[in-house]
Amino acid sequence: MKCVNHTDRDAVGVCNFCTKSICSECVVNLKGEIYCKECVAVKMKNVKKEEHSPALAAILSFIIAGLGQMYNGQVWKGFIIFITSLLVIPWIIGIFDAYFVAKKISSGEIILKKKTGCLIAMIIWVFISWVMVFIFALLAAIAIPNFMKARMTASEKAAMAALKSVSFALESYAEQNNNVYPQSEESLLNLKPAYLPFAYSNRKIYGYLFKEELKPSGYRITATPVDCNVTGTKIYTIETGGKLSEGRCGRLSPANYESD
Repeated sequence: MKCVNHTDRDAVGVCNFCTKSICSECVVNLKGEIYCKECVAVKMKNVKKEEHSPALAAILSFIIAGLGQMYNGQVWKGFIIFITSLLVIPWIIGIFDAYFVAKKISSGEIILKKKTGCLIAMIIWVFISWVMVFIFALLAAIAIPNFMKARMTASEKAAMAALKSVSFALESYAEQNNNVYPQSEESLLNLKPAYLPFAYSNRKIYGYLFKEELKPSGYRITATPVDCNVTGTKIYTIETGGKLSEGRCGRLSPANYESD
């Protein structure tokens, strides 16, 4: 059997499109299938390669990991890139992969088999991805303020409890020393057993800064948030006799109340 284009040469096969006999010079091997040069040109024209944009594939992959692969018809590759995108590197690789694969499709090196299923999957993919982003953003918007509020509440309670502990230690010392209060915390720490586990004055504890004014006649201890409205919202003060008062950060009119 001779080649239809070169009658002096033996044919090596027949074109899968037009079934003409063709020789090795006329043969074009496209993904394991044999075509003549004329039929390949027609086939590639029908693919409309100019409509497949490498730039669009890269942009889609940048917006949502794996979406560019979906655009290129590589559904499973896109799915794998999407589920591993939290590692960041697969996401970045996916952007370049989508671009270069789309470029090969555009040049005709790879034939894109357009399927309605892929288009539907891509639409669903985009919808689910944005829904997930919205849900995560909503959960974060709810959880973060609640977490911050809970942490501030815990810090405020711990600071107030610490003030009461120091006040109790000072009052206990005064009872044992004819109603004379110590002038420093060292007097409370050097006793056996010690009245306090550690010194509080000028220290940042529980997100609060503790300041002490100790005199033989009495005391005044203040706990102020290190970062107002972040580590706490209230300023606490305890004075001689265990009188505890509180006020908002930056305000000078605390509401007094007796300690428990």
